[in-house]
Amino acid sequence: MTDFFQGVPQIQYEGLQTDNEFAFRHYNPDEMVMGKSLKEHLRFAVAYWHSFAWEGGDPFGGRTFDRPWFGSQMALAKLKADVAFEMFDILGVPYFCFHDADMRPEGSNFAENTRNLEEMVAYFALKMETSQTRLLWGTANLFSHRRFMAGAATNPDPDVFAYSAATIKSCMDATARLGGENYVLWGGREGYETLLNTDMARERA
Repeated sequence: MTDFFQGVPQIQYEGLQTDNEFAFRHYNPDEMVMGKSLKEHLRFAVAYWHSFAWEGGDPFGGRTFDRPWFGSQMALAKLKADVAFEMFDILGVPYFCFHDADMRPEGSNFAENTRNLEEMVAYFALKMETSQTRLLWGTANLFSHRRFMAGAATNPDPDVFAYSAATIKSCMDATARLGGENYVLWGGREGYETLLNTDMARERA
């Protein structure tokens, strides 16, 4: 346990009449709609990147957030996971989702990235043993690092293409190991290899 959410109770549904600032007023996970509970209809997931890894960057400057788990050490990545799973439990969210780079420190090469990811996947698996929150999907971050400035799957450098494909494989393995319900192929910086890719009528045919 950390002391990051000290004094914050588990959030429960109390309805519109409540004056408790730590309560759901509109979302009742047990409310039945068309034969299903809202929890079944609305499969909320906490996005690990948005909630814990994003540095608050804006177009006019760099990092604006200063969170205690920011850094390149494995211990800080595990602290981030500790805080994340505490928040999942407080909110009672059914799912979370991640990019590989959200979970692990950046290594000096692909092998180190993979080792870091595997270590963090094992740590996540331990956290999930005592949490109700499951993995909705995983994906690979193929856009933040400068190696992907010209894309990943459509990068003209075959070394970057191979690096990207291997990263996706490692992320699929991580998602499967954590019991993820889906995998997202997210092409954040993808471009095109030939002018044929710009022919929308041809692509839609």
